[in-house]
Amino acid sequence: MDFPWLPLAFILTLLGVMLFVCHALNARDGSLKWNGALIFLALCLSAMLLDFTLTMIFASAGFDTRSPYDNFGSRTAWSERIFAYLIPCAISLLLAFRFRRRQRFARALDSDRTSTERGDAVKIQTSPYTQSELTL
Repeated sequence: MDFPWLPLAFILTLLGVMLFVCHALNARDGSLKWNGALIFLALCLSAMLLDFTLTMIFASAGFDTRSPYDNFGSRTAWSERIFAYLIPCAISLLLAFRFRRRQRFARALDSDRTSTERGDAVKIQTSPYTQSELTL
């Protein structure tokens, strides 16, 4: 079994491009809206499903003559290619969870900021002589 290094490198490059584009969109908007890792995970899973479907179609076609696609249309060839899909999918899943955690943390900070701006902040009296207060 030959490990598909070139497809793996290509798919990881696509993951990096997707993360860069979504990071640029989030920086432009000033919010954490676009989860590039989750978008890539959906695209990678759909590519894996499409590859499996096309492999099964070519594997069951039963050509009389040998074609140049016989090396790509076998189940063993697909089982070798599956690692090139699963490794970036696992990486993007971990990055998607990490992004989701950062998104929740940013929402919590935003809700704290808005409550402070509304005047719902906790006020602590710092000195009984000067009647000064510290807002949290």
